[in-house]
Amino acid sequence: MSDDTFWAEQRAIGTASCGEHAGPTACGTCQGNVQAGGRVEHEECSQRATLLQAPDHPSYELLAGFSLEENAKLPARFHVPVFDDCGTPNAWLCAVCQEDGAVSQWPCAVAVKQGTKVFTPAREAETTARRQEARIAQLENALAATGRSLSSFIFDSDDPGTDALGAQWLYRQAMPEADDPFAQPRAFRSSVFSEAARAVEEMDGQTPDSHSERPQAYLDGYSDGLQDAAERLEKLADQAAEGSEVAA
Repeated sequence: MSDDTFWAEQRAIGTASCGEHAGPTACGTCQGNVQAGGRVEHEECSQRATLLQAPDHPSYELLAGFSLEENAKLPARFHVPVFDDCGTPNAWLCAVCQEDGAVSQWPCAVAVKQGTKVFTPAREAETTARRQEARIAQLENALAATGRSLSSFIFDSDDPGTDALGAQWLYRQAMPEADDPFAQPRAFRSSVFSEAARAVEEMDGQTPDSHSERPQAYLDGYSDGLQDAAERLEKLADQAAEGSEVAA
């Protein structure tokens, strides 16, 4: 058997076999094998690493606010490689060792010094990601409930105030698809029509100075016109709330 054949077979055996490092949730058998200098018996007990960014990886905007020296002090789990296919030549860069106009190639000094601490075990990363997804779902549900409560308050209140209307508008911008995607816009449009109706009603009885010399019949018609306008706006408010508006 030639040397090349021997090493090819050994490489195939090594590739097919389980690793020499047990993961944090490995069974007792596999942990014992590794402690004795052997290999992990079960594939699922092998230690695995991931190149995915940590769930709490800092954003680009946050990194840009600090110097290269300060970013280099971040925990090892953030110093993962990212591939730059836009530069010439292409290169692997550190995800956090950067500042305006400068970036470190990977492995950076932190990755070289701390070695395997750079990589988050796959199980740990997956567990953290699931927890984060569950937390996000809880927050979205809470925000959706808050939006419904705010809409009900505005719709039922005689005078919700500009702060409430502004808060609802900001909520709709932040969560356009939360809960029923049409519920918040409907409530917002309804509240706008209601505000307009109240403003028109307040004009009744406050005859403009230019109308002071007008005949009573004219003033009565002016008042009736305001009432008709207010009623029309209230009807539009109800239609907006129900989603039964007729497009102009």
